Amino acid sequence: MAILIEHVDVLDPTAPCSTARDRSILIEGNRITQIAPAADLNLQSLTINRQPLYVINGHNLLAIPGLISAHTHSPENYMRGATERMPLEPWLVWLYGTCGEYTARDHYLCAAMSAIEMLLSGVTASLDHLWHGGAWKREYLDAAMEAYRDSGIRATVAPMYDDHDYVLDAADALGYDLRGSVYGLSHGGYRPDRDDYRRGVLRDNLAMFDAWMRDWHRTHDGRLQTFLGPAAGQLVTTECLQWSLELARKHGAGIHMHCVETRVQDYCIRRARGKSVIHWLYDEGLLSPEVTLPHSVWIRSPEDLDRLAERGAIPVHNPAANLKLGSGLMAMREMLDRGITVALGVDGACSSDNQNMFDAIKLAALIHNLKNYDPRTWITAREAFEAATLGGAAALLLGGQLGQLSRGQLADIVLLDTRSALLAPMNDAYGMLVHCETGASVRHVIVNGQIVVRDRRLLTMDVEALVAEFFERADRLPFRQPIDAKTRKDIDDCWAFWRAVMDSVTS
Repeated sequence: MAILIEHVDVLDPTAPCSTARDRSILIEGNRITQIAPAADLNLQSLTINRQPLYVINGHNLLAIPGLISAHTHSPENYMRGATERMPLEPWLVWLYGTCGEYTARDHYLCAAMSAIEMLLSGVTASLDHLWHGGAWKREYLDAAMEAYRDSGIRATVAPMYDDHDYVLDAADALGYDLRGSVYGLSHGGYRPDRDDYRRGVLRDNLAMFDAWMRDWHRTHDGRLQTFLGPAAGQLVTTECLQWSLELARKHGAGIHMHCVETRVQDYCIRRARGKSVIHWLYDEGLLSPEVTLPHSVWIRSPEDLDRLAERGAIPVHNPAANLKLGSGLMAMREMLDRGITVALGVDGACSSDNQNMFDAIKLAALIHNLKNYDPRTWITAREAFEAATLGGAAALLLGGQLGQLSRGQLADIVLLDTRSALLAPMNDAYGMLVHCETGASVRHVIVNGQIVVRDRRLLTMDVEALVAEFFERADRLPFRQPIDAKTRKDIDDCWAFWRAVMDSVTS
């Protein structure tokens, strides 16, 4: 089916007020094939090759490229709003200690809830750094992919895994026993043969991921992708990353890995490697445009920024989560000034605590104003918006195919109601989208040439039934119960370790 959007305004950085007025957009298959003044592109002028034509009246609508969240964790949807005033390290112990063991159905429901929230707020693509609180099984991976398939969103799933926790090593050196915690035991714990054991688990996981990627990567007309998700720089060996990059390249996929989100992580990596994480990855040849690095908060030195720029790896800014967990501010201006592509993400719904990219865009545009008194260094509305579109496209390895509205691009389009109080009057479109919009003006959403939201109603899923099941399941999860004494002690021990490290790096 072809789609014609008639008499619509289109986001255009070259037009007055960043808006090209009264245009029509033709979509054939999963691509935009024409954008032209409405007078030049109408029903009478079109000859569609035997395709049914669906016409959308674009009066009072603004067409924008679909937003792209380049980092989230769908399993956190159960636990949204459940924590506050916790930095990342104790928060992780709480998470591992209270999440329980998910079923495949839990993973389906969590991914579905992410997709529902995102699509209804104008997000057309997401990169899900999928975690599981126990051993990986193929059915968990398939469940997440099936949810994204059913929802109609463009999704990339990158399962998290690790093979050596250098945080536990640092805790040992400082006299804090974290290995017996639920967090520590999930990362090798007290096993005397833990390195050999972890390598065996890593090999088994990579073999599973290989088969999974063969079945799912670039399926459903290219809408679904599979990446590899080594957990973080402080949780993996060089060997793990080398094997991962080799497997990713076999499938034409990417690597998605947390990168120095906190000062504690930076401390642990420098202690283990004798150098920063970027210096280490650079020396090992593990930085490239195939590699996305969510958070990247503590990449600060000019040398590391230059290394990042040289190799083309993509940092992903997650401003809401970094604020809530007190992790710090990414050096976004310094990155942009070096030509580094920056993407934007919502992060998980227990650290963000929603999946709304308009929130993330606004924060990215504002929080950096406090770093430098000179307004010339502040992030512009267009820069923030393009991190959520063009930057996200690069993170999904779809640069040049996604993230803007032009001929030949993949047809991921959001239509906003300009009669909304949020967008009236339409002054500069970038300023309005970044500083005013919340997602409430979203009217229709098209993903890969298919209408998935019409008149603010999701067409692909029974939202009410899924939400009801989601609520029922959440009531049975451990985090809803009082925290047991063992988990409480584990969290307190991690707090003590965190304070010791922070005292040393901030003194």
